[in-house]
Amino acid sequence: MRWLLGCGILFALALILFVIPASVEGPVLVTVGAGHGMSLVDVAALVPLLAGTGLLAGGLWRRRQRLDAALGRRSWLAMGGAVVAGLGLGLLVASVFAFFWWWAIGAALLTTTLLTAAYVAARAEPLGPGGPTARAGTGDSGR
Repeated sequence: MRWLLGCGILFALALILFVIPASVEGPVLVTVGAGHGMSLVDVAALVPLLAGTGLLAGGLWRRRQRLDAALGRRSWLAMGGAVVAGLGLGLLVASVFAFFWWWAIGAALLTTTLLTAAYVAARAEPLGPGGPTARAGTGDSGR
């Protein structure tokens, strides 16, 4: 679960940097679209955001067999999650080209999907030798 805590800390740091008021951020370095641009503070916020995303992706990849087993039992949830994640990502990308608050809805949908996947992957994590989810043949057998 430490990988998930590390993701949360990095994402919180990025969020704190992203919500700094524009009046404090300084000039726009890169214009992304109408009403959108990246300042030096936004570029600095990308560092913990990308590091947290890499940590999340790595954690999910290492636990992909557990995710596969959990999603195999409820395939309709997997399909629903894929639709929600795709919709969220689409709204995020579309918000760059039009200055609407769609990005907030897209970010919420995508974040919910990723957090759900992380929760499913982390909840079956072994607690150590002899723990409740320890694999057969490893650790203390309780004898």
